Amino acid sequence: MTTIPELMNAVVLEAPQKLVTKQIPVPQPDAGWVLLKVGAASICGSDVLRVWSGHARVLPIVLGHECAGTVVVVGEGVDHDLIGRCFALIPLIPNRESPISTMGFYASSPGYSFIGSRINGGFAEYVAAPAANIIAVPDGVSPEIGALLEPCTVAHHALNRGGGVRGRSVAVFGVGSIGLLTIQAARALGAVRIIAVDISEHHLAAAAQFGADETVNAQTGDVAETILRLTQHGVDLSVEVAGVPATLMQAVLSTRPGGDVVLVGNQPVSRQISLDLFEQFMRRQLNMHGSWMSYSAPFPGMEWQSILDMMKAGQLSLEAMITHRVALDQLPAMFDQIHQGGLEYRKIMALP
Repeated sequence: MTTIPELMNAVVLEAPQKLVTKQIPVPQPDAGWVLLKVGAASICGSDVLRVWSGHARVLPIVLGHECAGTVVVVGEGVDHDLIGRCFALIPLIPNRESPISTMGFYASSPGYSFIGSRINGGFAEYVAAPAANIIAVPDGVSPEIGALLEPCTVAHHALNRGGGVRGRSVAVFGVGSIGLLTIQAARALGAVRIIAVDISEHHLAAAAQFGADETVNAQTGDVAETILRLTQHGVDLSVEVAGVPATLMQAVLSTRPGGDVVLVGNQPVSRQISLDLFEQFMRRQLNMHGSWMSYSAPFPGMEWQSILDMMKAGQLSLEAMITHRVALDQLPAMFDQIHQGGLEYRKIMALP
């Protein structure tokens, strides 16, 4: 029988820009909940914004929603056979009473909770979650790869929102970690041509490594003209991941008439978008789709099992996505490095 300590090491965001390593009580799982011993937790771009840009909704908070680990304790009513098995975290806890949730838009309904944002997450030795919010990691898949399940589902969901990719051409605008995972998911789901757009040659080289057929550097020429030259009429589907107004316009101008544009990147609320964007949407008769997180009905959504199937089939190059591994107590220094700029990384794993 596993002995659970009273205290655990955790990385706590105590105030804006104040991230500290400290000991806090190990959470006790309520009825219907489980306790995971964290095997790996990955830094998401949203974690960086919570630390440095004031995006945290709750303080103090243990961040970390890209996470996997082993069940060590189960609450009342939970199958004891879960103990000792590896699971990935499904961080959104839906408000099942909301009419929006009954439509399948769990992430768009009011009143949801979120592990690693609204309640304590995985940048700790242990994390508690409802039993409905864990999903088994396939045999032979490490906790590190299991921690990447959630960001993979974000990419998959975006492609679903755009009507799917099988037999279609796709352009991905912004190829940081989510953009690279979008390229990999698009390839696995049957896209016939994938074009990556970014301003970083380092990112574009990674995009080619992970499955892009062509890459376009937005700083060296007109993106839309280049894509139109490559495709004749434009791509069937553009996925805007960068969250930049100028990139959104490039995505619109690079999409064929009647095609689809998916918005994944968070556009800055302080910026304005030209009405010419909507003129172009109208003239091209494009379809605009918002994509938020990765959830669909039945909860958590088909994206989760689909990505697990891709993992088992070896269709995703996730090990190569991990560029840094750090101990839990090194995590605050890693956030400092990210904030200072110049760190080339894809996914950073914290290993408690």
